[in-house]
Amino acid sequence: MILDNDPLGIHSIDVKYEGSTRATQYCIDDFMKRLYGSRKITDMTILTCQNYHALMLCFENRDLVVFIKSGLTSGYSGEGPKGTSLIIRLAEEAGIIIKELKAAPSLFKRINSSRATVKDVEFIKKNSTENFDYDRLCLPNVNNEYVKRAKESFKKDKDIIFVRAEDEKTKDAVEIDRAKALKMLQEIHDAVIKSKDSALLSDFGNASSILSFIKSFF
Repeated sequence: MILDNDPLGIHSIDVKYEGSTRATQYCIDDFMKRLYGSRKITDMTILTCQNYHALMLCFENRDLVVFIKSGLTSGYSGEGPKGTSLIIRLAEEAGIIIKELKAAPSLFKRINSSRATVKDVEFIKKNSTENFDYDRLCLPNVNNEYVKRAKESFKKDKDIIFVRAEDEKTKDAVEIDRAKALKMLQEIHDAVIKSKDSALLSDFGNASSILSFIKSFF
């Protein structure tokens, strides 16, 4: 008889899939959202099949695993290899442990099809090593200035993102585009006033007071 020590699945690993097999930028964006998110990434495994790469991200509390699908490549000069290089540089900068595993096509297909199992996760953890091929995966032109521009572009293009303060590894701050947020609030305010719907106005109370109150936080 097999005993089930976790009948409710309380200690199950939550496996999520992000990125895209067709667009490197989606892989970069989703990695950066996780990098600057509320959960700290502890280690990243580069899963390599031919010249394609997927990622497995593990987090501090160990109850979440995120796979980034294989929109990353290497072996030539192009956007795919630049994306791979950028992610590695960002991970290095954040102090994330970087590993690599030569993945079988069947495992790669399960990851790209959002069908990897907990056994796959355990296999990757057990067999990956920190001796990844740095020279092959990191292009020289993806330097500190390139990384800086990528970070600035990512933060600038997001209305609201969670940013981990670089000098406070366990504290999260919220970065908000003030102009866009206030414009959105003003549009809501104007729509309520223009509607002249007494019920709507009643629900909102004094819309002008609400807008002024919210602006005070910015």
